[in-house]
Amino acid sequence: MKRRKAEIILPRSTGKGLAASGSSRPRRSRISWGQSATEFALILPLVFIVLLVGVQYAVLGQAALALSQGASGLARYAAVNPGKVTDGKASGLPAAAQQFLSPTILTNGGADLTVGVTSSPGTAFGDTCTVNLSYSATSKMLLPDNFFGIPLFPTSLSASAAHLYE
Repeated sequence: MKRRKAEIILPRSTGKGLAASGSSRPRRSRISWGQSATEFALILPLVFIVLLVGVQYAVLGQAALALSQGASGLARYAAVNPGKVTDGKASGLPAAAQQFLSPTILTNGGADLTVGVTSSPGTAFGDTCTVNLSYSATSKMLLPDNFFGIPLFPTSLSASAAHLYE
């Protein structure tokens, strides 16, 4: 007795509902195209909001990085030049000290940036000079910071750096 090979029998296509190019893939009906457009229209605002939130966090992260770099540069400048950096707004800093601050955080003429300088115990060689910067980030907000009463983004940033007097 001979064994027969297994055969796979496929149904024959009548050609109805197939693409005109002769491919075996069925054409999409108008209903399925409308469904795809509706799903896209429903998901697009969500994707757009997620994208904007990501951009907002990137802008705030860049401002935080600029703030920490500025604090470090100002602490070094204050340690080398005692008495030239004082508490107050960034607009009161000498031009040589403002070079350490990024234009990102010097918006509004430095009105959003507050500088604090602490010397401990004094300004003698080897004493510590600490510079504290605080920045109101409300000018960097692209989106509202409250979402149904839940704060999403920080509205104020701060950084601190210390150097020894020379």
